Amino acid sequence: MYKLIFLFLFVSSIINAQNKRFVYEYFLAKDSTHLEIKEKEFLNLDIGQQGSKFYAAEVLKLDSLIKNKETPMGDFPYQNINFLDVVIKNYPGFDINFYTNCLIDYKVSLQKKLDWKIFPEKKNILGYSAQKATTTLYKRKWTVWFTTDIPVQDGPYLLQGLPGLIIKAEDENKGISFSLIEIKSLPQFNINEIPYYFQSDLLSINENDLKKAIKNFYEKPSVQMNDEAHQDNGKKMTFYMEGKEVSSSEFYRIMEQNNKNALKKTNNLLKYDIIK
Repeated sequence: MYKLIFLFLFVSSIINAQNKRFVYEYFLAKDSTHLEIKEKEFLNLDIGQQGSKFYAAEVLKLDSLIKNKETPMGDFPYQNINFLDVVIKNYPGFDINFYTNCLIDYKVSLQKKLDWKIFPEKKNILGYSAQKATTTLYKRKWTVWFTTDIPVQDGPYLLQGLPGLIIKAEDENKGISFSLIEIKSLPQFNINEIPYYFQSDLLSINENDLKKAIKNFYEKPSVQMNDEAHQDNGKKMTFYMEGKEVSSSEFYRIMEQNNKNALKKTNNLLKYDIIK
C-alpha cells in the first residue's frame, strides 16, 4: 500500500481527438438503513478534449421529448430519475462545475484533489487490466478499479485523479456503486450543453454556500411563498390537503413534514455527503 502524488499528462490513445461516451451502471440504496434495497440507473460520462460531463442517460431522451414539445411543459418529466445532478470537469486542471437542486437549482464551483492510495492488486474487468485504489470523498470511503489501458484520469461522479479511467467504484458500505458497461463514440460533444431543467433560474454559488443550502433544506425542506405569490390572476389561491381546504400556513407545515419524512428514507444520496 502506498500513496501516490503525481502530475499526469492528459494524453489518451483511446480518445485520440475523438469524443467518447462511457456508460456506467449505477446502483443506489437511498436509505442507509436498508442497503439491500437498491435502484438501478444508467449514467453517461461523456469525454472530449475540453473535459467531461457526467449525468443520467435518461435525461437525453427526456430533453429530446421536451425540445420536440412531446412532453407537457407544466409536468416534471425527470421525477423518476435518482441521479439528477450533473458534473462537468474541465481539463486539464479538473475545475468542476457541479449542477444540483436543493429547492433551488445551483451551479457550484468545486476543486477536488483526492488523496489516493494505490494497491498492487489487479484484476480483469471488461477485458481491461484494472488496479485497485481507495480514497475518501466527503467522509465516504471508496474502493475503485482503474485501468491505464484507458489513460484518462477521470471517472464517474467527482472521482478522478488516477493514471487511468475509473471503470468500477463502490463505497465502503456497498450502498452505491458505478460499473462501466459500454463505450461509444460520439459524433459531437458540447461540454457547455446542460439538461433542460438546469437552463433557467440557475444560481451560481461556491461549495460553502452549497453546504449552507443543504443544511437549511434539512432543517426546513419547503418553500414558503409570500402573499403576492399566493395570488392567481389577482385572486387568493386555495390550498387543499386530502380533499379538504386548508390555510396556506397549514399547507406548508404539512408539506414540510412530508419532506422531512421523505428525507429520512433518502439519506444516502451522494450530494448529502457534503454536510456530513
